[in-house]
Amino acid sequence: MKYFLDTSLIIDILRDRRHIEKLLALGEDSKFFINRLVYLESLRTIDLEKAKVFRDSKALLENFTILDMNQEIYEQAVQFSRYCRSKGLSLKYNKNKENCTAIDLLHFITAQYYQLQLLSSDRDLEKLQTTYIDWNHEQQQPNSHKSR
Repeated sequence: MKYFLDTSLIIDILRDRRHIEKLLALGEDSKFFINRLVYLESLRTIDLEKAKVFRDSKALLENFTILDMNQEIYEQAVQFSRYCRSKGLSLKYNKNKENCTAIDLLHFITAQYYQLQLLSSDRDLEKLQTTYIDWNHEQQQPNSHKSR
């Protein structure tokens, strides 16, 4: 199975390596992917004065396959964001009360684009899956009104 790891899960792993056991439990043939944004977000959480922790964390992240984020992913994330807003979907942890934050949508759409299962410590991202199925279905309808 192939998995895209969200920043929240990576941060959990970096803070407590015992979380990596959850990944190992998925099986030997599992493959794990991140994008450059997850890489950057994860490393920026490390205290600047902990150089060894930073080096070790960077080495760990470089063991995952790092996926490209192309223009199509960005465009799909924008369209999906608009769809989420139109459906009133918001993620509860968002302090600014904005609908579906851009970074979360980029991670989610990256996982969908590469046909990977999204793994996250953030249960709220699960809301996106059902909404994505509806949005994708609407996008495939020949006479549907597509938001732009």
